[in-house]
Amino acid sequence: MSIESGGFLGLAALLIGLFAWQRQDMARMETRLGDRLNAVEHGQTELRKRLARLEGLFEGLREAVTGRTVAQ
Repeated sequence: MSIESGGFLGLAALLIGLFAWQRQDMARMETRLGDRLNAVEHGQTELRKRLARLEGLFEGLREAVTGRTVAQ
């Protein structure tokens, strides 16, 4: 084996290692991103429920103050 082919094999091994590391790192990042997106979706669901409750309370307050309901 000549020096040129040894250098080529060394670079090839380095590139394969780097690609493997990059793929593993991307998989970890994808998992973390998925977890964060699930947390955001859960938070949005909670906020949606709380907002609907507040809307109901304000509607009840409006009816109590004005004595009339809002036509929908």
